[in-house]
Amino acid sequence: MDITVKRSGIACCEKVFEQSVSLEEAAEAVVPDTQPDAEYILCAGGEALIRSKDVLDGRVNVSAQVEAVVLYAPEGGDGVCSLDVAVPVTVELDAPDVTQDSLATASLTVTGIEARLLNPRKVIVRCMVCVELQCWNRGELRISSGLEGEDAGKVETLTESCTISPVVCVREKTFVVSDEYQLQPGLLPIGTVLGGTVEIRQGGVRSVGSRLLFSGAVRLDVLYLSAGGSELCSAQFESEYSQMLDADTELACPDCCVYSVLTAKYIEPVTLAGGEKGISAEYHIVSQCVCSDSVRAQCLTDCYSNSAALELGYERVDGVCVQRRANIRAAAHEQLPASPQPVSICRTSGCLGLPECADGTLRCAVTVTVLYTASDGKVYSAKRRLTCEAPSELGADEYAAGVGAACAECTAVITQGGFDLRAVVDFELLSAKRLEFMQLESVADTEAEEYESRPSVTVIRAAQGDTLWSLGKKYHSTPALITSLNGLEEGDALAGRVLLIPYAGK
Repeated sequence: MDITVKRSGIACCEKVFEQSVSLEEAAEAVVPDTQPDAEYILCAGGEALIRSKDVLDGRVNVSAQVEAVVLYAPEGGDGVCSLDVAVPVTVELDAPDVTQDSLATASLTVTGIEARLLNPRKVIVRCMVCVELQCWNRGELRISSGLEGEDAGKVETLTESCTISPVVCVREKTFVVSDEYQLQPGLLPIGTVLGGTVEIRQGGVRSVGSRLLFSGAVRLDVLYLSAGGSELCSAQFESEYSQMLDADTELACPDCCVYSVLTAKYIEPVTLAGGEKGISAEYHIVSQCVCSDSVRAQCLTDCYSNSAALELGYERVDGVCVQRRANIRAAAHEQLPASPQPVSICRTSGCLGLPECADGTLRCAVTVTVLYTASDGKVYSAKRRLTCEAPSELGADEYAAGVGAACAECTAVITQGGFDLRAVVDFELLSAKRLEFMQLESVADTEAEEYESRPSVTVIRAAQGDTLWSLGKKYHSTPALITSLNGLEEGDALAGRVLLIPYAGK
């Protein structure tokens, strides 16, 4: 028989490498001659900046830097001083299936920064960083959609419909967000800027044809000393952005994960148009987008002929079907002892750990740091690690294909002997289902069977699990003939029913 399997292709990107690396990097820094000696460390913060991402044959390299800001109390004086420390981060990984043409995404998360005095003029800073890498190769998902050839019409075919969500686009875009900020009413005027930490918040993603429109916001937390005094103050600002990417393919029902990382930042005080001091900020960002698109596919899973025996070859297809994105909020509440007794709070900040979904629970640690003025007039800090948890709300057979987290709220209230802490985390959970099915890869005929001895109609009682297809294949009939002869309606149960099976052979 002249029959071949008809194949259709879906352009996609196949993930060939994925690894998460947790690092602890350290660097020493000397207090500049223009600044006083350090008496004790208050706290440290900062963010990671990616410098380069190199994809080579069999290797992936990432170079980054944590720009840390260390706050310390000067020896024999009041107030607060700051020290900028650059901590280099390098990741070099073997990746056998990766080539120089592979597409890569890299996200960096600073999960903790600690500083310690080596002596009054030298500080060591340790940074805990998680680097997550993914690499993709362009390819094609091959689907067996039917039969073709001169004798294809003589063969009964069974196709099954499935929704599959292959990754169709891995792209990135670099851009700059710049802004000038005016202090909110009620805040003391800016004297000396001690430092600023930056956080990128992802917004929504939507598609228009082959274009992806994504948005987000950059949040800046600035710590400064007030003008004409040494009072420690903090101010928060936000700049929104919107960008567009060309996916190079029409998108039907896309779902996108966007990983945005700083490549550089510039923050400095500036005199605004009204004469008052404000903040000028410039953020250099690279946003990396991994976009999947849900498509409905008809897969050929079985066939038979009533005039010849066929030899069938099968192949397994593994895939993913994206289900939905869910936003889930979780909170944690604890007491934090502090000594000396706090009088006023200068700033409350939170550092997120890595979010995870395990045993049906979303979980993320938050390290809350409180800078405060005590009853002796000096500035101190206290911190505690809290864990926010919430049910994942995953459906049957679903798994967490992606988990993101953002700190929605981080507050401290002074109590007797310390603080009452509260942290709120917003989780974004991408749920999906794994697909695994067998499709026909090849069809060939063998020696013709002899069907002359078969009756024109066979009477059977359908057993549990029998289908029109299985009965047609077994008794050399067709689902259409069985349906017509027995007056069946769509959806009728077959088990236990007496059926007439007409012979449809030669």
